[in-house]
Amino acid sequence: MMSDSGLPAKSRTAEFLDGGGDVGALMRSHDWSESPLGRPETWPHPLRTVVGLLLQSQFPMFVAWGKELGFLYNDSYAEILGAKHPRALGNRFQDIWSEIWSDISPLIDAALAGQSIYREDLPLVMNRKGYDEEAWFTFSYSPVRDERGEVAGMFCAVSETTRRVLAEHALRELNETLEHRVSEALAQRKLLADIVEGTEAFVQVADLDYRWLAINKAAADEFQRIFGVRPRVGDSMLELLASQPTHQAAVKAVWSRALAGEEFVEIGEFGDQERERRFYEMHYSVLRESSGERIGAYQFVYDVSERILDQERLRKTEEALRQSQKLESLGRLTGGVAHDFNNLLAVFANGLQMLERDMTAQQRERVHAAMRRAVTRGTGLTHQLLAFTRRQPINPESIDLAVHLRGMREMLEHSLRENTRVEMQFGNDLWPVEIDAGEFELAMLNVFANARDAMPDGGLITIRARNVMKAANDGAQAACVELSVSDTGSGMPAEVLDRVFEPFFTTKEVGKGSGLGLPQVYGFAHQSGGQIRIDSQLQVGTTVTLRFPRSLRRPAAPAEARNAPPLCGDGRGRQLLLVEDDPEVAALTREMLVHLGFNVIHAASPEAALGALANARSIDIVFSDVMMAGSVSGLELAREIRRRRPGLPVVLTTGYAGAAAGMGNAEFRLLLKPYSLEALGDALSVKP
Repeated sequence: MMSDSGLPAKSRTAEFLDGGGDVGALMRSHDWSESPLGRPETWPHPLRTVVGLLLQSQFPMFVAWGKELGFLYNDSYAEILGAKHPRALGNRFQDIWSEIWSDISPLIDAALAGQSIYREDLPLVMNRKGYDEEAWFTFSYSPVRDERGEVAGMFCAVSETTRRVLAEHALRELNETLEHRVSEALAQRKLLADIVEGTEAFVQVADLDYRWLAINKAAADEFQRIFGVRPRVGDSMLELLASQPTHQAAVKAVWSRALAGEEFVEIGEFGDQERERRFYEMHYSVLRESSGERIGAYQFVYDVSERILDQERLRKTEEALRQSQKLESLGRLTGGVAHDFNNLLAVFANGLQMLERDMTAQQRERVHAAMRRAVTRGTGLTHQLLAFTRRQPINPESIDLAVHLRGMREMLEHSLRENTRVEMQFGNDLWPVEIDAGEFELAMLNVFANARDAMPDGGLITIRARNVMKAANDGAQAACVELSVSDTGSGMPAEVLDRVFEPFFTTKEVGKGSGLGLPQVYGFAHQSGGQIRIDSQLQVGTTVTLRFPRSLRRPAAPAEARNAPPLCGDGRGRQLLLVEDDPEVAALTREMLVHLGFNVIHAASPEAALGALANARSIDIVFSDVMMAGSVSGLELAREIRRRRPGLPVVLTTGYAGAAAGMGNAEFRLLLKPYSLEALGDALSVKP
């Protein structure tokens, strides 16, 4: 077969189709022009990963992908298809199995909704050999997600169990008759050897002393095969296994329950590792005389090893699929983070080299400015990562959006170009909302940054807020505040709009955007119990709409009206205990504290800090990191200091706010790393 370009199709086939036996060869030579999946070169990475996995497996598997559920499978599954192979390759799932669609479509819908489905011995009437036949299958349906994290298909690992099910049905009918007849006979102490010998089930009967009253040939053969000794009527099973204490204990453990009067069904693994260990489904019943007195127990046993092994193979296959998808997602995540942080490290590395050379004051200021901007970018990137993954602890409070946004106006306008105007339109009596003010400010800055970049020649940004009622999940009306930010920029095409919340996705030039701005806004909105929607039209503009539930609490006062009282006055001459286990961080922090006028005592661990306090030194304030090596954290240290010296001020610092998640509201002042000299002085309430 030739492609449109005149090249053999195989020459253009991706490496993930290499191997795979007959079906792999068929995929490489297949004419994909009529398939809803398109050519293999266009398949997305998640689909390629799954196809590569199933082609290398000996276990029957298939994947159905896309809106039309294009069907792909391996050699082992081709045997299940029968006469439907090879025309099934690449066709629609529903067309291939139309005769059973009504039975399996609810399971498919559940898998495409994100659920993992498992069915054991499901009966289906199918036509794969030119006539209808009843067949049984054990299988799992697992959702497969695309690069955006949305379910785009489903993966199935399947085992046909028709033979075993039919055999078990026949055996069950026989056993029901057999068990009834044996129970009657044994109740009268009559051992009907012709019945127990006439079945392939393993039948054993024992008295209260663990001696066999009856055992059929199938059970004796199996016992000899797995334990190496052959049992006979009258033998004691415990004496027969006396030289194998481990196996003796295992046999005694299950038989003792039955001989004590318990009737149960249990699956267990028995046998010698040097021979073979098998899984058995054991049915135990109590043996009684006609008077009702208990005189022993009997069992019917079935080898279910293949069923157990099939389930384990299914589990391993699903785990391999999950691991491959996890590694692919991790690769995208680490690649994006590494790119942005390498850029920041380059600024510091180059800046340090320049500072070691002779420079003019103007050059030195430019280097300092570049390094300060890199610190700000790195801090923002870390904050966005934590916000998107919802690892950043939030501090929700009831706020008035109109008051808060008017207070932010100057900050927002400073993030824009001079030829960009901002208008604010707020409804009357706007309801308060319960959100984290800091996260809200970051979200608005991210939205404004996107609007600014979409309007290189300037334009208009309009902020609107109004009260709305929306339908809740239970059909009731929920009160919300709707906030929208509209720009008059270039807008976004549909393919970009579909991916705006995907972390590290950006259309900006390298170094111009991290791809974490809108993901942070998305995480903030959902973490606040709200919703977000983006509407965009090319050459018209974009509108970002946020909805937050109405708060029934009174709005908090603006931040400038509720500044915390200072911990202390001037830092000069005051004794400060610095607790920091990183020597480099401790050295630079000490220089900053000395510049602020403090006399600094350094402790490299919480234990050393408590020792310094115990030496009757005069300490005026403690400044401690939260995360340190050892079993005691900075937060635990602060609480112990407060217990010992209630009046001693303590300020905590950390680079990861989640480390202080257990801290009570306003329990201690917290300063996030990295911080400026001004921020450090403010936290310690001194002037730099």
